Amino acid sequence: MTGQDHVRPDGREQSPAVTRMRDAAMALRLHLDALPITYDVDGPPDDFLAGLAFMSARQRYACATSLIGSGFGGTVMGSLARSLLMDGLRWRWISEDPDSRRRSLSRDLVSERNRLVVSLKTTESECANLLRWLMPVPAVAGLADLSRSVLEAPGLPSEKELLDDLLSRPTRAASHTVDDATGGDDATGGRDRLASRLLDIPGLRGVARILAFAGHGNYLGLQSSLTVDGAVGMDLRSDHEALFLHAAAVGVTATLLGSATGPAANVWPDEVDQRGFVDHASHLTEDLAEAAVAVHGIHAPRPQVADSRGRRGNSGRGRSEPGPEPAAFISAEALLPEQVGDRLLAQVVAAAEDYYVLARSMPVDPWAKCSPTLHEVLAYGGAHSNLETVMVTYDQPGAEVMSAFAARMLLEESARLTWRFADPDEDTFKSRARQFFDEFRARRRETLGALTGGGVPRAVAEGLLSLPDNVVVKAQHDDIAPGRTPIPSISKLLLQMGATSPEPGWLAVAYSMLSQVVHSTTLGSLHTLRCSAGHWSANRLSAEMLGLALDVACLGSSRLIGHSTLVLSDASPEAWTHYRALRHAATRVHAAARLVHGLD
Repeated sequence: MTGQDHVRPDGREQSPAVTRMRDAAMALRLHLDALPITYDVDGPPDDFLAGLAFMSARQRYACATSLIGSGFGGTVMGSLARSLLMDGLRWRWISEDPDSRRRSLSRDLVSERNRLVVSLKTTESECANLLRWLMPVPAVAGLADLSRSVLEAPGLPSEKELLDDLLSRPTRAASHTVDDATGGDDATGGRDRLASRLLDIPGLRGVARILAFAGHGNYLGLQSSLTVDGAVGMDLRSDHEALFLHAAAVGVTATLLGSATGPAANVWPDEVDQRGFVDHASHLTEDLAEAAVAVHGIHAPRPQVADSRGRRGNSGRGRSEPGPEPAAFISAEALLPEQVGDRLLAQVVAAAEDYYVLARSMPVDPWAKCSPTLHEVLAYGGAHSNLETVMVTYDQPGAEVMSAFAARMLLEESARLTWRFADPDEDTFKSRARQFFDEFRARRRETLGALTGGGVPRAVAEGLLSLPDNVVVKAQHDDIAPGRTPIPSISKLLLQMGATSPEPGWLAVAYSMLSQVVHSTTLGSLHTLRCSAGHWSANRLSAEMLGLALDVACLGSSRLIGHSTLVLSDASPEAWTHYRALRHAATRVHAAARLVHGLD
């Protein structure tokens, strides 16, 4: 690293502690990038999926580090970190009993295929190229011809079950040796202990909630972008950057331990010494964790008492899921070619680029005409930040996976905004505003409880969820209406947002499809591969997923940017013209994209 490497596009000063942390993050990235990934497309399906798991995790970690100091997409780093943390927890669980639990990968593939089929059915939507969504790559590793017998495998635990399982264990497992992770008589136990030790962040439930706020692009998540010296909605405060990098690092390393090592793994390259590589990766991860702790301040050990909810992650119960639909089981002969979507994608890109130029054509100074509310400034900056993330990464090799994360955040936040302002009745508007802010007051309070209950000092927990000194709000209070009503579920919000579409449920299906990548499901991993004329490209979104990401990014940001521009410009005639132009331009993107992703 040189001094020039520390000059970031955001132009902000960084402390020695932040510099050390960023250097440690880059050192781990460079080490992980040096490992060749090999997998047999004709081998067992679970081996193929395990190879994809680490390849995908490593790339998402690289994407997260590439956002450091970029001046946009700060909260996207949090979404990437959340997916990596859950990957690490999932692979720690699998590594406890790899011979049995690796079969869960194939079951998960069928389960997620089934989830999409059921989503289309319950929303009364159609998707002409559904087979491409269920199997976006050619017939490899038997993934197209999975039998119903895969349903006999244990289901992958839910995120809550994975956290329960880890936190039910004694703190700081006794084995601190990396050697146990890759060899010896207790290799499986060694990998589990090492992964558990890395993942054992104090206040982990609360940390996971903070990552989730960022991942959902909501009001609390956007507050991660509030800095003393950065752009609202665009940059990232240093303590949250530290928390995100810490979670991402332990997640990707735990995924390495669980998916690429041990007796059940057949993906390790012969030319690389496994023990030495894992040893160095683990030490680099611990270096980064130590540097991150110095910035985010979470250093107290969690309580020694085992979690009262027990080790439910070991039950094999997994997430509740509907019964299998026949369409979830497909044959190799039924698969659709990929060339059609690839050819039509250029038209989507052209329309999205035109939209992006328009979206940036009317910059607004939030403080020029009024004293803005915090949520409007966050919505405006966050929408531009997430849209920029989509538009500067969708055509960058290895980086385009970020477009799915940012697009889903835009879609979700625009659905909440649509609900808040859908009814012109003044009393309803006030009621929904109170309901909206009470929701996030309650979530903040629950997160503080999760952090402190996990051993984090109250002052540190409050600091992580506080606003910087330069942010002054008119009325800061934490009172929550008794018997409050939570805001509607995202499924209901998306159904309302799509009410004027020919198929109102298409946005709910789109959200589920984007979630495959965001939650790094086995099906989502397949959508991060491209195969054209027999040539494989890793870490590239399928044409369908990329077309959908561009579509909903423009649709969601048109509502967010258009609305905030109106409010922050005091509803000027220019703002109304801009608002209508954005909606029309987003409609043109959708007209092209629906031919690629098959939804309307």
